[in-house]
Amino acid sequence: MRKILYFILTILALTACKKEIPFDYHEVEPLVVVEGRVTNEGASVLITRSRSVADSVRARCQQGAVVTISADGSSTTLPYDAATDSYRSSMTGIPGTTYRLDVLFDGHHYEASAFMPAAAPILSADFYWMSVMDERVLVYELWATDPYPDERNQFWYRVDRISHHPHLEGKSKTEPYRWGVHEDRGSPAGKVFFDIMTVSEKAMDEDDEDNWKSILYDGDTITCQLMTIDRPVYDYFSSLRAGQSGGANPASNISGGCLGYFTAGSVTRTDTIVFRRSSVKQWTR
Repeated sequence: MRKILYFILTILALTACKKEIPFDYHEVEPLVVVEGRVTNEGASVLITRSRSVADSVRARCQQGAVVTISADGSSTTLPYDAATDSYRSSMTGIPGTTYRLDVLFDGHHYEASAFMPAAAPILSADFYWMSVMDERVLVYELWATDPYPDERNQFWYRVDRISHHPHLEGKSKTEPYRWGVHEDRGSPAGKVFFDIMTVSEKAMDEDDEDNWKSILYDGDTITCQLMTIDRPVYDYFSSLRAGQSGGANPASNISGGCLGYFTAGSVTRTDTIVFRRSSVKQWTR
């Protein structure tokens, strides 16, 4: 019932009228933002400063920080990497380990810790049409193995696409398409299952410019990464999604007075899907 209600609300949002609403905001002094992660694929930390809501320029990583990640009595210093504009290391995380992040920057010390759960191997991922009221909605369905079947587990996911949008005259780039967090509540025993809402069939047919970033076109390539995370990071991303519309900052798991998060997680990835609308089947379960 909750899933059906979610889809109904999403459909209403996709078809609602648009109206410009004036937004009165006040400027505040920039705050340090730390975004760090250690995974089975390496470690990275991005340090930026918050920007005005009217500033569309991408924030650059702040250099001059001392960044270390430690666990079990050993520590690794992450040097600044100009190619990725972040602090990086090839060190890989080990599931079952609690990692600590320490950042010394501009006379301040920021620290956090995060537990690294085991990976959730992805079993399958594909697109389906799901009927909701009088609409058909394109959903991305993902199945994975639950690493701890007898416990409540949390996950972060991101769907990326390389767009072959016909209106971009052949230009293509990899870009985040959908992201979110998920808890395995309600999934079959030993499995992780969820549907990711993408776009309505009506929006795809109308092909309005306002929806180009949401519409999938034939030839678009899709990949997805799934990362097991601990509860504090799940709560951070949940509050981030909830606060986006209201401008509220999520509660950071990093102490010292900065914004951001630190996570230790195990990443698994799907095979690449080349999207073909004609091959999408109706969801029947």
